Amino acid sequence: MGKYKPKFQRESARPLHSAATMGYQGGYQVARPLPERLRGNFKYLLIVGMLIGGSNLFTYFASRTSWSAPEAALAEGYKAPMSDDLYLMDKAAMHVSDLNTFEHKVREISSQLRVPPEWLMAVMYSESKFDASARNFKGSGATGLIQFMPAAASEMNVSLERLRRMDHVQQLEYVYLYLQTVRDRYGDFQSLTDLYLGILYPKALGQDFCYTLYTKPSQAFQQNAGLDENKDGRVTVSDIDRRMQRLYPTAYIQKL
Repeated sequence: MGKYKPKFQRESARPLHSAATMGYQGGYQVARPLPERLRGNFKYLLIVGMLIGGSNLFTYFASRTSWSAPEAALAEGYKAPMSDDLYLMDKAAMHVSDLNTFEHKVREISSQLRVPPEWLMAVMYSESKFDASARNFKGSGATGLIQFMPAAASEMNVSLERLRRMDHVQQLEYVYLYLQTVRDRYGDFQSLTDLYLGILYPKALGQDFCYTLYTKPSQAFQQNAGLDENKDGRVTVSDIDRRMQRLYPTAYIQKL
């Protein structure tokens, strides 16, 4: 009787290799070289993989270079644009050439005055539509972003003509100086209405809603008749409050 040769080996004795690279020798499954055709395909796949990997690396480093440009600019002192969400900046764009610097300045002096920047934007728009050279042609002589009156300009040792020639950022310094003086005399501004009264009629600060600023038929009333919300011939604190709420609801609801 010839020597018995097993037709198969137990599964547990089989090494863990791919079937494509295995042969059988002496009843055991053993590795054998890849055929020439498969070796060629393998080299091709390897080259393709290297090309794809190289392309991905190039894209990664190229994108990193483009990202680093703003970072480098910031490191050199570049002032990044602020959020475009500041209230009424779209209106300011009609007159302000450097919106970024203007917004930074508005936020800075608002912080110093301890009021939301939306309040300051609202009162400037109400008074001048952000035209730093705006003049009142109804006889008051008021000029500029918050319509500085001649007496107020004189108190700050600046002429109305000089204010009119200033750019927006320069004139904002005087907006701060004026409002800070009012704040020192009458106390902090507690609302958008307070801030507007500080510009229009500081003596009305702290008064009740019935307090009257102007009455018909005075010249002051004629110059400010548009503020008479209920058309009763008087401009009261209540009129101012209702006007601010109606025209500038976003600023009106801002809290300290």
